[in-house]
Amino acid sequence: MKTANKISILVLATISLFCGCGDDRSAEYYEMTKENQWIYNKMKEVYLWRDSIGEVEQNTFFNDNSKFFTELLYQDDKVSFFGDDDEEETTYGMTFSLMRDPLGIAPAKVYALVEFVEPASAAAYAGVERGMYISSINGSSLTMSSGSTLKTGNSKILGVHKIVFDDEINDYQWEEQNDITLPIATEFATTPLPVIKTINEAGSTTGYILCNDFDTEEAVKDLQNALSSFVADNVNNIILDLRYNSSLSLDNAAQIAASLVPTDKAGATFCMLYRDSETNEKTEITIPSSIIDASDKWLYIITTEQTQTAANALVQAVRQTRGTTSMRVIGEAAANSNLFTERIESPYGFSINPATAIIYTAADEWLAPLTPDFEISEFNDYRSVYPLGDKQEYILYNINHIIATGTLPD
Repeated sequence: MKTANKISILVLATISLFCGCGDDRSAEYYEMTKENQWIYNKMKEVYLWRDSIGEVEQNTFFNDNSKFFTELLYQDDKVSFFGDDDEEETTYGMTFSLMRDPLGIAPAKVYALVEFVEPASAAAYAGVERGMYISSINGSSLTMSSGSTLKTGNSKILGVHKIVFDDEINDYQWEEQNDITLPIATEFATTPLPVIKTINEAGSTTGYILCNDFDTEEAVKDLQNALSSFVADNVNNIILDLRYNSSLSLDNAAQIAASLVPTDKAGATFCMLYRDSETNEKTEITIPSSIIDASDKWLYIITTEQTQTAANALVQAVRQTRGTTSMRVIGEAAANSNLFTERIESPYGFSINPATAIIYTAADEWLAPLTPDFEISEFNDYRSVYPLGDKQEYILYNINHIIATGTLPD
């Protein structure tokens, strides 16, 4: 695309304004605007909608880096973002859903159902667990707008409950409230594979992996080691739980796919990246070779709307390459996430993360939300929320029934 000349003309024109005042202040101007000039040049080079970036007013180059980047974005772009490496993200480390009283006892009362807790997080340190219902913060009841307050902030006291079955009334009831002191939100290292275990049920052996992130090489190696161990132990089935996985690395996803499809599929198309509307060419990402072959195991993949981007591409590539004769997808449809966002480090201590391509499948179609073979929500029954990897947990209970009978339970 012909962008270099436009960039040079803009920069030269702007510098000439500094030179026209009698003193040559071009070096001063460059020093003051070099970070945003880098952003502008890089965006004109790699951004998917680079043709939508017009000329930028000279004063705009003096804006804050984040604001300057945001103003370059195409109006319908909802995925590109600016990353300030000096500002570390601090959170309590829990995933939750806000809802009205699931038992219907107090229909107006709001609870936050804890779905997942990062093992090394402030929430885990405090003793927050999956299946707990948070009803108050520092003594004040929750509202449907309490989400941000439960994500990050200072130390606070949470009122928490659990739902238990009462034999006397033969029904579910709220347990009495307990108070948990949540420490200040902190930065922590996420655990990509928080649960790896073997489940024995009805004469069948199943290897279960909860994989929340595979954007690092260490996570890929750990996942490959887990699959290799399951193959060596001759398990009958493998469950890959991607319900909270929104990874971005397509190359890492292709490495994982290589362990789940027959070894003779090495070199097959994993996905394609469409970057340039002028050439209409697509860049191919292929499935690499692998010494791990788990393709003779029945494969069950759990998905939700949080199964996005590379995780979504992984499921669809394995399904297209392996076929559906020994594979099932269970859960909810993944979100529509067919835009590839690339992290680009700057020389100035920040990153930009622009959408640089549209992801296409091996069938040369846009990466669309996948449709599970068995569509169920993990919270169809809010009353009994078991730990992830527990065979009584709703999704695993249903998968075990599918393994045994081929169908969902009534």
